Amino acid sequence: MTVFAVLTHGDSRVFRIAAEALSPCQIVVHVDATSKQDEYPRAANITYVEDRTNVKWGGFSVVEATEKLYALALQKCASPDEYIVLLSGQCVPIRPLADLEALFAERPGVLYCRAGLVLDGYEMNERRILREWHFDRFDARSRGLRGRGAAVARRIKQLMTPQKKKSDFAGFRMVAGSQWTALTAAAVEAMMSDVGARSRLARLLRHALAPDEIYFHTLIHSGDWASRTTSAPPQPKGDKRTADFANLHHIDRSLTRYLSPDELRHIGGSLEFFARKAKGDDPQRLASVVRELTSQNGQG
Repeated sequence: MTVFAVLTHGDSRVFRIAAEALSPCQIVVHVDATSKQDEYPRAANITYVEDRTNVKWGGFSVVEATEKLYALALQKCASPDEYIVLLSGQCVPIRPLADLEALFAERPGVLYCRAGLVLDGYEMNERRILREWHFDRFDARSRGLRGRGAAVARRIKQLMTPQKKKSDFAGFRMVAGSQWTALTAAAVEAMMSDVGARSRLARLLRHALAPDEIYFHTLIHSGDWASRTTSAPPQPKGDKRTADFANLHHIDRSLTRYLSPDELRHIGGSLEFFARKAKGDDPQRLASVVRELTSQNGQG
């Protein structure tokens, strides 16, 4: 069965609802080091990463947390053909689990890792990796005087750091997409086993902007696995947004707007099995809608 790998922080209520709908599949979870893990549910099919990372928005710490998740997820996979689906703690399933398993059975080995080329002449795409953004050093989500001070310090550090050259990335097909992918265990194992490529790419992207949308995609698209992806061969990213590269998700183009429980009912794309973002303000209502949408008899 599919293994779900969840990156989460803050509100545990949405995760509880998603975990119920995803059972009995194995679920591995990384709870941000700044969050209270004891607020999250315990169950036989849920395993938590013990060595937690303090995740900073836009920083490489997201990659580090994801690598820990993948390592744990591989331990739960019964075969190399099983899928590892990456979710956030604000994602909820919106179709029956059986539908997702049927898709994977019908299209074995396909990697749901859409991406676009970022060294494509489009300034913002190239700035993401050629400039140093330092989000792990200076928290982008700090507020008030502390936040303004961090922003100024980060900008000064950025101006003092030389830009990288495109030639520094030789040997990699630099691409970006939505971090919420679905990869086979075989692909994840191969990716994680290539220590040389991972180490070199990690050095290059250590201070990139949102490297979690670049790092894993680049490793997949730079090797033999590229031909198995849903965007092979990748085209220039241009002005497309992250949401345009959604894999099995419905993602609002703003990337920040929360979807209400009633809005979840109107999502119906053929490859949309999950929705992001959901909020746990009314957990009973959200749970009721998710149960309805994911039950075998709940559609229509």
